[in-house]
Amino acid sequence: MDELLHKYRKNFSDIPSLYEYQKQVIEKLYQYNNTLAIIPTGGGKSLIYQLMAMELEGITLVISPLLALMEEQVTELTEKRKIPSLALNSNIIFSDQRDILRSLNGKYKLVYLSPERLQNPFFRASLIASGIKISMIVVDEAHCISQWGSSFRPDYGQIKNFVEFLKSKNHNPFLLCLTATLSEIARKDIVTEFNIEKENIVIKDIIRVNLNLYFQEVEKEDEKANALRDFLTKHKPQKTIVYLYSKKKCEDYAFDFSDIYKTDYYHSSVESEDKQHVYSQFVNNELDILFATTAFGMGINIPDIDCVIHLQIPNSVEEYYQQVGRGWRRKDIEKECQCLTLWSKVNFDRRLKELENEKFTAKHLEEAFNLLIGGRIRHTGQVVNKDKDALSNSDYNLQLIRYKFEKYGIIKTIGETNGTPLTIEFHKNTPLWNKILKSAEEMDSFNYVSKDLGISISTIVQHLYEQDLAGNIKKLPAMKKDVYFEVLIIRLEKSLSEKIIDEINAEIAFKIERLNELKELFNCSNPTERITELLS
Repeated sequence: MDELLHKYRKNFSDIPSLYEYQKQVIEKLYQYNNTLAIIPTGGGKSLIYQLMAMELEGITLVISPLLALMEEQVTELTEKRKIPSLALNSNIIFSDQRDILRSLNGKYKLVYLSPERLQNPFFRASLIASGIKISMIVVDEAHCISQWGSSFRPDYGQIKNFVEFLKSKNHNPFLLCLTATLSEIARKDIVTEFNIEKENIVIKDIIRVNLNLYFQEVEKEDEKANALRDFLTKHKPQKTIVYLYSKKKCEDYAFDFSDIYKTDYYHSSVESEDKQHVYSQFVNNELDILFATTAFGMGINIPDIDCVIHLQIPNSVEEYYQQVGRGWRRKDIEKECQCLTLWSKVNFDRRLKELENEKFTAKHLEEAFNLLIGGRIRHTGQVVNKDKDALSNSDYNLQLIRYKFEKYGIIKTIGETNGTPLTIEFHKNTPLWNKILKSAEEMDSFNYVSKDLGISISTIVQHLYEQDLAGNIKKLPAMKKDVYFEVLIIRLEKSLSEKIIDEINAEIAFKIERLNELKELFNCSNPTERITELLS
């Protein structure tokens, strides 16, 4: 496979050769096989699919959960490697996203996107309308796929649905699933989900010998700050990342430690522009310590972090080793990375209580059902809409419930609309749109228009997509976005309700087991050996 690297030497002139495991993965991909590769952080996962993308016709879609990583890789690909690439993310203003999607054909070799976008009907319509061949789908941070993983994201659970959609449109891409660590049960989940044969699984030894692991128990939370200062004074690291789960604590610690260190913080509520600034500062050694939530996490490419601290506990051994695996990954200079976890019994008790509170009862599920699709459903096939933001801001984890309901055939997503009929402007109104506008004068609602004109919501949504792709929509509000569902089951039968509840609660019980494993790790005499047993 070095001949492939030689073929694209002008793009990858800084890479002298491929590792054996990289060659193995590329060989599987050359046969168009769905493949799972478990390769430690810093092991050159990106190079595998970037090289392969150059060799393939059409485009490669890279599904990544981290905005900063997308932008970093696209910048490197376009500026350094001269490979036309695109990151479709929330940093691109809404109108520009639409323009980009209308002109996908032939412009790019790699398109990076978040898993959330896969369910976006306009993205799907744009992809198909472009006529471009979709050759390969790369699932980065593939551990997020498995419902048995502590990092499970419901939108990752929709990847299979997206692949099936592409196949229904005469596309037949093969998949490459990539991750740094993966438990055995999560591995089985992914292999089953994507029909990955045993011979198409490549596992590189995940144990990193340059990570020094320390676990220190404290009685009270307020002891952690002094313990952290003592550790930093003793080891004198040059670049430290400190993980917390509280945004406020990130900010408080960054302020408190700024007395003698150059510090900053990073979490999901930081503005995008500020995130990029903080990230650049950390990369360029302008910060000593970065206090961050896991929003600064998966996929970061900073090879010279020489200290990783946990002030709050991860969810599992797998997640813990993912995070410490970001420590010192430079190949040219050998150095040990000091990894400290400061933990208390209270941390585990609190997390256990949170997990117990996530368990569902029949009453919870019924309330979530009514919240998601409303309580006035009279017949199957009825269409309801939900504010998209409300799906993410609910006590009932509606994103997860939506995923389960679609999985069990309770609802079916029809599409999304931006704005209301009277807030959308066409350059030139179509006959159908004129009818819609006239009806909307009575009530500015797509549901009302659908009933009044006897036109299905899916027909209206499809018309909007077609006109947008044709460049005929002048104004499409970015703020209000509704998701439309067709209701396939109007009443949750006891047997189905119990099946969903049992599945959700089994997943929570599994998370509790993983939490207990983590506690055992913190107390064992040989943590590296224990991690090897659990993850290798």
